Parts: sequence; C-alpha cells; structure tokens
Amino acid sequence: MKKEAFYFPHFSNARHDRKIRRLRKELGVEGYGIYFMLLETLREQQDLMYPLEDLDLLAEEFGVSEAKVKATICGYELFEIDAEEKFFSPKMLVYLEPYFRMKEQRREAGLKSAAKRQLNESSTTVQQSKEKESKVKEIKVKETKVLTAREMIFEKWYKYKAEKKQSYTPTGKDALIKTWSSYSDEQLERIIDTSISNNWAGLFAPKFEVAPQAPSQPQLPRTTISIPDNY
Repeated sequence: MKKEAFYFPHFSNARHDRKIRRLRKELGVEGYGIYFMLLETLREQQDLMYPLEDLDLLAEEFGVSEAKVKATICGYELFEIDAEEKFFSPKMLVYLEPYFRMKEQRREAGLKSAAKRQLNESSTTVQQSKEKESKVKEIKVKETKVLTAREMIFEKWYKYKAEKKQSYTPTGKDALIKTWSSYSDEQLERIIDTSISNNWAGLFAPKFEVAPQAPSQPQLPRTTISIPDNY
C-alpha cells in the first residue's frame, strides 16, 4: 500500500529568511537540510508535532548528530516547544490553515453529495417498492372473490379459527354456511360472537331470550255490595 504523501508549502525564497540565514551560516547547508527534513517529519504527524525525547531517532534517520538536530530546533526560533515537550513549526500551522480549510470544505461537500445520492437512491427504491406493492394489491383485488352478506358474517369466525392455527377448506366453508342457513343474519352474528367470547372450538346456538312481557296490572279486591229488594 502506497503511503500518503502529505503537502506543505516550500517557498522559493525561504533561504533568504533571516533566521534561516543564521542557521545556514552556523550549520551550513547541512543545517538547511535538517530544517526541511524536520518540517517533513512534522507534516507526517497527525497533530503536526514531534516529541523532543525521540530526537535520537530523527538524528539516526537523517544521518547527522543529535546535537545538530537539537540545535536546529532550539537555536534559531524556527520552532517552538509546548508544555508537553513537543516541538512544532508556527509558520507551518499558518501556511497549512487554508489547505486544511479547503480540505474540510471538500470533505463536507463530499458527504453532502453522498447523502443526497443515497437519498435519491432510497427515494427511487421506495417508489419502486410502492409501485410493486400497488400492482400486487391490484392483482389481489382482481382475484378476490365477491363475498355475500352471509359469507362476510362468517369471516369473523374464520379469522378467529385462523388465530388458533385452524382453517376451513372451501368445501367445509360451504357446509358450515349451509348448516346455519336457517338462522337470520342477526342470530348468526350473536352465535359467532358468543362462541368467540367463550373461546369455544365450534359454533353453538344459544337459547334466544324471549322478549319480556309487560307486567300485568294488579287486581283490586272485589267488594260485595248488597242491594235491597225495594231499591
């Protein structure tokens, strides 16, 4: 896997900077090379900082003495050291800020584009699903048998039996309807509701109540009146 090459600006007139000129005067071209190798090292770090305690590793990598590496970092105000003993380049942070901002803007634009694309794909999928569901419903409606009023009453019973993992064959349904054909729709509904409410396995005709008679008027006691013969 190819390692990512990180970017940082290198101005063509960097060698004329006063601090770098002092570095070049005292450490020569070697110091100039150490300076830019340190910048490259910082750019490779996620936080753009590097611990001072590992300068010996850098010296070994650069092929120079640890003293020269430390002198480049601490002697020419080209780097700063934070409270955690890590050195960094203030100029690098300033120069890279527009680059990081542009990178972040591109990242956000990419996320928005991906989200929009995903939304469009999702909308298309939902639309296709709705169209398919609509076609399925249309087919089912065409295939659905038109039920009679009596058959619709029995649908409640069929649903109840289905919940108990039981069902009727078409022949069984016809026989059931025929069995209860002598009852009115109102009576049949009461029979089905009663069987369901009692959790019965079958349909049983209850004794339908007779409408209560109006209470009879109380009979007043008869009074015998004697009528004289000469009245």
